[in-house]
This record gives sequence, C-alpha cells and structure tokens, in this order.
Amino acid sequence: MAAKKRLKEEVSCSVCLECFADPVSVECGHVFCLSCITRCWEGLQTDFPCPQCRETSKNKTLRPIRHLGNIVELLKQLHTPSASPPGENLCGEHEEKLKLFCEDDQEPICVICRESKDHKAHSVLPMQEAAQEYKKTLHGHVERLKKELESLQTWEAEQSRTSSEVEGNFKNQVEVIHSTFELLKKFLDKEEQKLLSKLENEHKENMKNIQEKLSELEKQQSTHQELITEIGGKCLLPDVELLKEVKIILNRYGNAKAQKPPEDVAVERTLKSIGEHSSLQEKLLELKEAFPAELEKSYIKPGESTFPTTREWTYIKKWATAVTLDPYTAHGKLILSEDGRSVRRVRCGDRARYLPNTPQRFTIYVVVLGTHRLSSGRHYWEVEVGDKTDWILGVCDESVNRKGRITLAPEDGFWTVWLRDDNYEALTFPSTLLIPRVPPRAVGLFLDYEAGRLSVYNVDDRSLLFTFSGAPFPPTLRAFFYPGLNDGGRNAGALRVLPVTQG
Repeated sequence: MAAKKRLKEEVSCSVCLECFADPVSVECGHVFCLSCITRCWEGLQTDFPCPQCRETSKNKTLRPIRHLGNIVELLKQLHTPSASPPGENLCGEHEEKLKLFCEDDQEPICVICRESKDHKAHSVLPMQEAAQEYKKTLHGHVERLKKELESLQTWEAEQSRTSSEVEGNFKNQVEVIHSTFELLKKFLDKEEQKLLSKLENEHKENMKNIQEKLSELEKQQSTHQELITEIGGKCLLPDVELLKEVKIILNRYGNAKAQKPPEDVAVERTLKSIGEHSSLQEKLLELKEAFPAELEKSYIKPGESTFPTTREWTYIKKWATAVTLDPYTAHGKLILSEDGRSVRRVRCGDRARYLPNTPQRFTIYVVVLGTHRLSSGRHYWEVEVGDKTDWILGVCDESVNRKGRITLAPEDGFWTVWLRDDNYEALTFPSTLLIPRVPPRAVGLFLDYEAGRLSVYNVDDRSLLFTFSGAPFPPTLRAFFYPGLNDGGRNAGALRVLPVTQG
C-alpha cells in the first residue's frame, strides 16, 4: 500500500496534484504538466521561477519527457478496474467484494478495509446480517410513518370539518346579525310611528284647545273695545243725562272684567311627554323589556341547527315553568308518579286499575297532557328521555279530540317531535328529519306563545333541534307526553320532567 502511494506521488504534478499530462522538465530538473507550467509562467518575459523549488532561470526552457509520459499511461491502464460480474459490488480502494458492513461509519467495506486502521476498532457485521437488521429497522420506520400519515390525514379531515363548521358558524352569525338588526329596525320603526302618531294626536288636541282659548280672548277684547268706546261717549253727555245712565254703565263695566282662560292639564301633560320623547336614552330604557320578545330567536328557520350562546341559553331558562302531568287526561295504560313529574307505560305485573272514562281522558292514544294551561307568555321545561327508543314530546291544542283518531301535525293542533325507529323527526306535514350531533338524553321545550313559536333543544349539547313557527297558536295549549311502547322492555323507562337549573 505504501509503495503504491509512493508511486502515485512520483507520477503526479506538484501543481495540479494529478498524474502528469505531457510532462516537461525545467532547468532545475523538476517535472510539471506542460499546461500547468505554461499557466504559471504566463505573462513573464524573464526570470522564470520553478513552482516547486523557486529557482529562476533566464530562459523559458522546457524539455519534454516522453518516457515518463508513457509510464503514466501504462499506470493508468493498470489501475483501471476490470469489469465486475453482473450484480457484484467491489471496494473502490481494494477491488475486493463488499462482504461486510461498518456500523460506525454506516457503509459497506471489504475484508481488507476491516483490517485497516480506519475500521479496526469499529463494530462490523456480515453484509446479509446487517441488511436483515436494517430492513427490520427500516420496516419499523415505514410502519411508524404510515401511522403518522394516517394521523395527519385524520387531523387534516378534522381540520377540514372544523374549517367547514367555523365557516358555517361565521355565515350563520352574519345571518343572525343581519336578521337581528333588520328586526330591530322594524321594531324601532314601529315604535317611532307609534310615538309620532301619539304625538300628532296630542298636538292636534292641544292646538284645538289653544284655538278655542284664542277665540274666547278675541271675543273679550272686542267686548272691551266696544265698552271703551261707549263709556267714552257717555262721558261727553250733560251731567243729568250721564247720571241717568251711570248705573247701567257701571253694571256693564263690572260684568266685562277680563278672564284668563284656565290652564289645560292635558296640554301640560302633553308638553311633558314631548320632553320625555326627545330623550332617546329614556325611551330605550322604556323599551328595554320589549326588545327580547321581539328579538328572541326570530332568525331561526325550521329545521336549522344552531347553538344558543350562554346569554341566550340563560335567557331561555329564565322562563322555566314547573310543568306537571294531569292524571285526569292520562290514558288508562299510563302510570304517573305521585309528584306528577314522570310517566311510564304499564308493565307486566302492574296492578290492574280502573279509571273512569271522563271527557278529559284520552282513550285511544296512550298519552297524557300537562296540567298547566298555556295561553300567554313564555315557558320552558325539560324532559328526560334517557335511553328510551320511542317517545313523543311537544304541545297540543287543549281542544283536540281525545276519544278518536288524531293526526300529529300543526294543522291539526299538535306541535311535536318524536324518536321512532332510530329517527328523530319534527312532525310537520310532511315530517322533517332531524340529525342531532349527539342523541339527546334530555329534551328542552321553549314556548313563546305570543310569537307563535315552539323551539325544541337537545339539552345535552345545548343545540336547537327544531323550531315550529309561522302561525298563531290556538287560545290554550297543553304540554304533550307519549312514552311509547315498552318494546319488550327496551323502552320501559319513564319520561321525567326535570327541574330546570340556570346556566
């Protein structure tokens, strides 16, 4: 190895450090490539230095060494590696087969490299053994990368869904703002017209009163003017004539005293009210309680799913009503709790009961109504449905048929939602399919009687399931409960009216 290295140094140019190409010698005897020495002396006219020993010569004397050039060519041919058999890898330095793998340097080596000082102290494995181990390692990396790729794809899908939800929520909120302010404008326009109309009527009445008083004052002025002229004329009469008529003149004078029109209380009250109307802040305070009724969820479309804010949810729960069940309306196959807050269907083993067939009682459909008669205002109540597989909740017209067949639709006096055959539906005509994000274990019902709206919520995630709206309610409504068939015990649980908590 040392001799080979020494030989390579002897046939290498000290300028380019490569094997000589067209070797020439200078006067001092050192040898260089023709092109290398030419570049070194380029531009010089005298004193040509040797690049190796720095000795100078007066003349540019270059002597070709063809014999050395031939030797260089022979050495290049000897060191050109012979063609390797197909698929056989050889060491670039020793031309030996690569049979080993150095774990320290992470590279294949031959048996000669193994004994060299570069690899003597390194950990070395046979090529096949190292390949199997690294295949296992790389396979493990591939599996991990696949799992990470799946996680990345899942996260991407989640982010896409989140993006869609955020975009949908943004658009919904934009619509909420537009709808709310449109409603607010309409409400304020209505209030403005009411105030202006009231003010105009009061103004007309006041002007009428004032005109009447002006007429009275003009009449008094005319009377006084006539009296002034008459008395002035009488004063020009002879004394006897004057004294004969003085009594009549004095009586007329006494009756002609000026009378100020009485103050009109209505005018004062109206002027005061005008001052009040001019204060926007006071008027807004006056209308403060009216706004929620006008703005409360009016933008919700039937079938649209949304999530009330905490403030809206607090507002809804503000109208909590202690709903109880009316035993006089309950079908004979229903059992009510003693506190009137839960209902279930009779089960095998329940004691037989006799209930009178009163006009109030349902006899065909196994339902029960709430005790409260809902004919005004706002009301909110919650019903626990738990794991039940069949139920109907809502409100109905108090005058619905309780002895015959009924159709659950708003047109027939029923505003209800149900769970049946794993489907949640609002019983409109035709029915509206509801797709809650999570199955509700408790259902909230918010009735705004004057607005003609019944909103149904999933209490578990505070989402709106559906809103009935668009038509006024009948004179009196009642809460509606149907616990469903027992279904072999799968649906034997009770519907329970829950106490409503704030927040």
